[in-house]
Amino acid sequence: MKKLFLSSALSITSLAVTPSVLGGPGEPPNGENTLNDCNTSVSTCLVTPTKFSTKVYKVALCETNPMEAARALGGFAPDWDSSGCVDVYNSTSGEETGDIFSDTGATLSAANITIPEPGTYGFVAAIFDKNFKAASHHMVYDTGGPNPINGQRYISTSGGGAIAGVIGDEQMISGEFNTFMPQIACSNGSNIVERTSATGNSGTYTSFLGNGETFFGRVLQSDFTLATQDQGNINNQTASCAGASYLLSIVDKSTTITEDTTGIHIKILAPKGLMRVDQGQSNPADGVVTGFTAHGERMAVN
Repeated sequence: MKKLFLSSALSITSLAVTPSVLGGPGEPPNGENTLNDCNTSVSTCLVTPTKFSTKVYKVALCETNPMEAARALGGFAPDWDSSGCVDVYNSTSGEETGDIFSDTGATLSAANITIPEPGTYGFVAAIFDKNFKAASHHMVYDTGGPNPINGQRYISTSGGGAIAGVIGDEQMISGEFNTFMPQIACSNGSNIVERTSATGNSGTYTSFLGNGETFFGRVLQSDFTLATQDQGNINNQTASCAGASYLLSIVDKSTTITEDTTGIHIKILAPKGLMRVDQGQSNPADGVVTGFTAHGERMAVN
């Protein structure tokens, strides 16, 4: 194991992080966005990112849930030692992945990789930065019909604008993940809040957690303690956690390391709605996209 390789491919030779994209732009056969998916030809339309980048700090294998250990000790930060955790990847300053949706993925520093001891670990834990970057493209269609209004595709610019362009030339804009899956609030202290394919928004997460995994998402402050103060409303996608700096993902999934193990496979869910496009307010609609924004209330990790 000589490098951390992030790729959209399933064939991996080391620690891999791959995207899970549900619907929206980039779908076959020609990469066009889903026709009439937002059911309007004006105003805001929820779309799926076609490019995505995050910063990774830590990936660990643990015998028990590190937040469960923290709760037992009366603490509010993950307890790596009492949970029998071993690092697979660790970077104090974090490393940007680059676009993990690309054909080649991205390679992170080999110096941050540790080969874990053989054995079976019950949990996979990872720490990401709350900040991310994403890009998308969009063409406006008639409401209720299959026809593009002006036949022009628009791509995101780095400042959140929109220009006429072609698929592949989208520029990534900045966004923030301040909450995880819907219904995971910030104010429940060190209690363990779990999500499975049947909880949260099952329509989005059924296939993502379709192999029986349980996902625990927590938001951490700069000192790695839990961010417990809610801001906004968790139920209408305006929530954020005060003091948020990191995302802690814990997945209840038995992982066995042997001499033949070639890598650990981590999926990041970047679903429809992570990107939103402004189709303008013209009446009748002129099909001109005026901008893109990034929103991070739906992330999950597997």
